[in-house]
Amino acid sequence: MSIPRRKQLHWSKQIQVPAPPSAALASPEAAVPTTRERLIAALADRPRTVAQLAHAFDLSQPTVLEHVRRGLRDGLIVEVQVAEVEKRFAAERYYAPAVPVIRQPDQELLQSACRALAGEVAAALSERQGDLQAGFAMTTLAREGWTFDDLWPYLHATIQRLALQQVAGFPEPAPPRPHGLAWVEDIAQFESAPDDIAAEGSEREEEPA
Repeated sequence: MSIPRRKQLHWSKQIQVPAPPSAALASPEAAVPTTRERLIAALADRPRTVAQLAHAFDLSQPTVLEHVRRGLRDGLIVEVQVAEVEKRFAAERYYAPAVPVIRQPDQELLQSACRALAGEVAAALSERQGDLQAGFAMTTLAREGWTFDDLWPYLHATIQRLALQQVAGFPEPAPPRPHGLAWVEDIAQFESAPDDIAAEGSEREEEPA
């Protein structure tokens, strides 16, 4: 019998200085994805109901319902409308990710388009790195013992913001969401493992109020 294969997500966090503790939802190095990661991966394929998610994960509907409620609360998923012909029942509620999910083929296309620009940015950073280091060395932060590496997230975000202000047609970076995620990328396959959440007895359909 073949081992079921599911999808794993790599969580990419938008830069925040300082980053709130609540932003660390999952480790990209985790060998086994969390139920939350699996939930977003399943919804990235297509909008689903609580009942459909419960069937896909072999979990009880109350268990999945709790994860859906948490996802809604944290702004990771949203309720979406689907065509009436796709519904089994008129009152069904469907959910989808609230952040973009960058699939592998799309990631390759976007990286290809960005690669040449990245090379030019890298050359400019290399040329101006001494100026950045010299400016940092004159700050109070340097005298207080902070390092250039400590300040790099701030400098990176500042360079990006100031650069975008000089280019017409590019949107300003969006404010960080409460969960700290701007996108999710690189869906890969992994062998299914027993879920760490025990299925509960009831299979009655429930939906968030």
